[in-house]
Formats: sequence, C-alpha cells, structure tokens
Amino acid sequence: MQIRKITTNEAEALLVYLKELVLQDRERVEDINYFNSFSLLDEEKWIEDKINGEATGEIFVRVADQDGLITAEGEVEKLKRPIEKHVAEIRFGVLPGNEESGEKIVEDLIKTAQDNGIKILLYFHLSTQKIGIEIVKKLGFELMGEIKDYYQFSDRAVDRVYYVKYL
Repeated sequence: MQIRKITTNEAEALLVYLKELVLQDRERVEDINYFNSFSLLDEEKWIEDKINGEATGEIFVRVADQDGLITAEGEVEKLKRPIEKHVAEIRFGVLPGNEESGEKIVEDLIKTAQDNGIKILLYFHLSTQKIGIEIVKKLGFELMGEIKDYYQFSDRAVDRVYYVKYL
C-alpha cells in the first residue's frame, strides 16, 4: 500500500472508488445517484482544483493506492477566515476492509497539517460512521460533542458527532 498525493490522471480510478465507497458503506451521507451524475471531466476538474489548492497550502489530498486501486482518500482543508487559518477540517473515506489504509492516510494528513502550521483538526460525521470514528479515536482525536437528529433519513434520524485533535 502506498499513501501519496492525488494525480490528474486518476480521475477514473477515483470515480470507481467513490461509487464503491457509497455502495459498500451505508453510513455515508452521499447518495450513489450524486456520484453517478459526475463525468470524467468533472472529476478531472475536481482533482485539478485540489492540486491547485495544495500548491497554495489551503488543502492537502492523499490517496491510498493498493496495487493500482484506490482504497481510501482523505483531505485536510484549512478554514478560510484569517483568524481561523490555524484550524482545518479533516475528511476521509475508507472502503470497508481497508481500515489500515484509512489510518495511514489520517496519520499522513496529521503530519502534513502540522508541517503547514495547522494547530487544530476537526472531524465530524454521522454518529454511526464506525470506521472513521474508530480511526480518529485511535489517533488521539477527542469527542467534542454531538448534535441530536442532525441527519434525517426516511426511516430514522442520526446524530452528528464532532471530534478535535490539537496538534
């Protein structure tokens, strides 16, 4: 497994990964129809925007590559306001069964965040998002709180949890 920056020539592989992630991990907010509407050109533009953001130090994107397949993707994005430039949101997704990939990406992103002056990392997700929550807890994130019934599905409500890591 290799953790590396995303490249412009892997739009198709990233689309495959994202669609598979939504299908395999039912505790995601995204809808498969949302990703089915993306074209290869849309994904290439998204990657290009992220690479440009990395050049300016605003966002950092990593993928886990296992024999040419993306098994996890993660990002750290600085908040925009000048008084919050030391704070970033961390987002990541991991195909079930590839938790080691997710953990390695989060470790890499924590180090990248530190190297770029980020002092506070925020993670939030559905309270039922077991894979992500287990990874951030293992890597020292602390539960800050939750908002009850934040997500409304047709058959249930799910809380949103917030975690923080001070670097």
